[in-house]
Amino acid sequence: MKSQKSYLFKNTVFKEGDKSAKTVFSGPGDLEVGPAPEFEGSPETLNPEEMFVAAVNSCIMTTFFYFVRKSNIEVRAKITLQQPDIAEKARELGKLAEKYCLVSRSLACTVRYELEVKTIGK
Repeated sequence: MKSQKSYLFKNTVFKEGDKSAKTVFSGPGDLEVGPAPEFEGSPETLNPEEMFVAAVNSCIMTTFFYFVRKSNIEVRAKITLQQPDIAEKARELGKLAEKYCLVSRSLACTVRYELEVKTIGK
């Protein structure tokens, strides 16, 4: 039996208030592309796998903020809530985002979405 290899491709999406979201890749921030280093590419270029993960991550994030706006919840960076009593509601909205994200729904593989909720005040 052939052994399977695992590769980790990661990026982070930042969103603050009404400003546009910013996706930060583990590689460079420009759009120079090439194969991943694991496939003899340069670590200095973006690869399709990394951009694919960014598409899923960005879609879930924008879908999540859609439901947050619809629910009139005040959310701050890193999903820090001013009202501790709505933390569970924020988690539910994260599950809705995961369920309704068009990009992740189009995949045959499982998408694992983790939402860290912190509260301040009271």
